[in-house]
Amino acid sequence: MKDISLKDRENNLCLVTRADYKRSVKAADLVIEKKGLTVMAGPCTVESKDQIFDIARAVKEAGAAMLRGGVFKPLTFPYGDPLAQPDSGSSQQKADRKRILSKNELFQKAEIRLGYLKEAGQKYGLPVISEILYADSIDMMSEYVDMFQIGYRHMFNMDLIEVLAKASKSVMIKRHYGESLRSLLGVAEHFEARGKHDFVFCERGVSVPHTHNIESRAVLDIQAIPALDEYAPSVPVIIDPSHATFKRRYVEAMSLAAIAAGASGLLIEVHPDPDKAWVDPLQALGFKDFEKLMKKLNKIKEVIR
Repeated sequence: MKDISLKDRENNLCLVTRADYKRSVKAADLVIEKKGLTVMAGPCTVESKDQIFDIARAVKEAGAAMLRGGVFKPLTFPYGDPLAQPDSGSSQQKADRKRILSKNELFQKAEIRLGYLKEAGQKYGLPVISEILYADSIDMMSEYVDMFQIGYRHMFNMDLIEVLAKASKSVMIKRHYGESLRSLLGVAEHFEARGKHDFVFCERGVSVPHTHNIESRAVLDIQAIPALDEYAPSVPVIIDPSHATFKRRYVEAMSLAAIAAGASGLLIEVHPDPDKAWVDPLQALGFKDFEKLMKKLNKIKEVIR
């Protein structure tokens, strides 16, 4: 990977690397501070109204500042789209897992679950964040979310960059596990050049040839936290320990390490019954584990901030 050079900072990354820039990033009334601790928690997938309300209550009581919930899911394989399924607990017959929904169907079903997400956030006083996949869904999604997430697969999606640069809502940019910090800063510079400044970075792990586990998809890049602070000092850095580890019992350790290293916040998957989560059941925390983690995070914050 090419290193970030002085010429890059002067010519290619002259906006995002400004040291004296006063950046303001908000989700509804919540300010995401560079030196703060913003925890975004919720399910990988919004499965039903009861599920997301239950989760919103639990994460709010534990101290989370935002509610995350996936609706549009960029799955690795084409089958098993959660939007093709009825609400969890529904009496409807289970849908065919290999059914491919039309785009109109996707949008209609997504809007129902986005409505659940917004209602839950409003009831418990939590701004909401969800991933955007389609540029032409932005008007619909803007009615329900307070912050857009660009998933790692869509880091370089210029259609999304163009529409999100014009959006009134803030943006979280996830780094692809195979891309350098230079590339991530390049995406941020695309936003800056278009007049969009209210964004944060999200680190979700990098791909490496050898790890402790041959099935590991990524290893959390803790070093990215001080590196991004060096090159883009005004941009908050959020860490996603759930997707980085893909293993529930590693999430706490990586969360604590991230905050100790200077991260501005965390994106954590929480589910009332993690083993039965529709998507990524191996990494979600249960309510008690999340509450325990929040107590430890606050203790670290008291010491280092």
